[in-house]
Parts: sequence; C-alpha cells; structure tokens
Amino acid sequence: MYLLILLLLNEMKKEIIFSTQIREDEILLCLNKTYVTTYTDFYEFQRLWFYRSYKAFKDFDKYLILVYFFQKTFNTYNDYFIKKTYEEFYSLTSFEIEKFNIVNVSKDLFITKETARRKILELQKENIIQKENKSIKLNQNGINIQKPEESVKTLARFLSTFSRVLVKNKFLKNELTTEDCEKLIKNNFTQFWKFFLDFQLPYCLQWKQFHGDLEIFIILGMVIYNQNLYLRKNSPNEVDKNYFKNEYASKLIHISDGEGINAMTISDLTGIPRPTILRKLNKLQERGYIIKNKKSLYRLNELYQNIKPIDQIRLTTIKNWSGFLAKFYNFVEN
Repeated sequence: MYLLILLLLNEMKKEIIFSTQIREDEILLCLNKTYVTTYTDFYEFQRLWFYRSYKAFKDFDKYLILVYFFQKTFNTYNDYFIKKTYEEFYSLTSFEIEKFNIVNVSKDLFITKETARRKILELQKENIIQKENKSIKLNQNGINIQKPEESVKTLARFLSTFSRVLVKNKFLKNELTTEDCEKLIKNNFTQFWKFFLDFQLPYCLQWKQFHGDLEIFIILGMVIYNQNLYLRKNSPNEVDKNYFKNEYASKLIHISDGEGINAMTISDLTGIPRPTILRKLNKLQERGYIIKNKKSLYRLNELYQNIKPIDQIRLTTIKNWSGFLAKFYNFVEN
C-alpha cells in the first residue's frame, strides 16, 4: 500500500510544461505550408483505412456500428482513468458496452432505427456481439475484426513523416521514426485510439451525411487522390505553396487536364466491386462532380471547385486533424 501511495504521489508531481506545447494553429500552419504533400499522405492513410473497413463486412454501416462501440468503450476507459496497451486490450476475450440503445445508434450514425436494428442483429448472428436486454457485449470475433494492426503502422508512418515538417519549422525538438510512433501508440493504445476515433468517426459521418453514403465519398476520394498525385508529381516547385484555401480545388482540376482514373483501378484501391463503382460513378457524373473522357478515365469536373459545402467540410477536416495531431505530438514533448 505504501508503495502504491508513493507511485500515485509521483504521478501527481508531473506538470504540463505549457511553454513546450504545440498549438493546433501551429500544426495547421505546417499542414498549410505542405498541403499537397501532406494531404497525399493523408489520402493514402484514409484509403487503406476504408479498404480494411469495407473488407471486414462489405458493409460500411455495419463496420461503423462496430467502430462506434469501440469508441464508446474507449470513452468509458478515459472517464474511469483506465489505460491499456495494445497487447493488453487485444488479449481481452470480451467487453461490455456501457449504456446501449438502438435510438442512440440510429441518431449518432445517421441511419434509420430499422437499419440499426437489422445490422446489430446481423452482428449477433455472426457471433461478433451478444445482446442482453439493454447491454451489449463484444466477443473476441468483434475485437479481432477491429484490431487495427495495419492502421497503426500507416498512421505511425504519417506521424513520423510529419514530425520532420514540425522540426523544420521549430515546433518539435526531434524527428520521430515510424517505430517510435508505433511504440507510443501501442503503449498508450486505448488513450490514443480514443483520440483517433474521436476524429475518424465524425469525419466519416459528415461525408456520409453530405453524399448520402460512404461508397460515393470514397470513390470520389479516389478521383481526387489520383489528381492530387499528378499535382504532387507535375508541380514540384509548387507543392509547398498555400493551397489550403480556394486555390487548391482549381489547381487540382487544371494540373491534370486529360488525366484520370478508371473504374477497375478504383475497385482495386478500395476493394469495392466494379459494378458498384460504375453505378456510383454515374451518380457522381449526374451531380456534375466528375467527367469521363473517351478512354473511360474519370477526373474532376470544373463545377467541383464551386461546391462550397465540400470545401467547408474539407477545411473542417484539416482543422480537426490538426487537433488530433497536436494531442499526439504534445504527448511526445511532455
């Protein structure tokens, strides 16, 4: 008991050194300066996350319900000052979700109550969850499906690459290797993955609400990702200019005139079947977001740069991402 008290007192002595804290606006400044290169890395991280998400069930709504349960669990851990490492958390055989009801799932994930009920019933039949009255328990099958081994690695690569930008701008003392970042995430897993899901789930939902479904968002994202790669490749002297605001969409469209991406490549990149890709591409064409050339290659339409809600969501996304990054790097600094 005496040793425990000493350990607690030692923890209480730790102070936050505010003078070394990296502010969100400083992160945003660095993202702004390196927008094209950094956003390419962000697109790649998101592509891989959505690829694995779709692969789990071939159903984004069902996967988001599972992510929602994990987020609730990590929030509860945070409320009760519980922190588990990656190994500790994924050694669990099950865990119970606090305060579950269908109405909240429906409201929070922008799906109907009937859809929420049906998807949860499917998860029960697949032995991923157990539902008892108003509580839900996630079984080991569900825990393993959401085990983010590859996502941790790709996120660690992003954090390592961006640490060099922060050091160059004198906001961070030392560069971080991918191994450093992966170790930090895994040693503080439930805390860091709460921060990540607090960004990722709203990110998915705002785009789902705007487009009507996530498939359309991801497919459009691959068209944008492709043109962003051309922008990065063909304008080496301009990749560090300020594209954070209005000029980004215009530059994205005009840098790749005549270039595009085909439906099969989008299918390969996302894991979504080609017939679904073609159907959603047709919807995007009807909305005026993309055009198709004679080679059946798709690229952004001129009209895309004038869709203000899309640009507003994009700006909100990068600001929220800055907040997530600030939490990570401030943990490193302190």
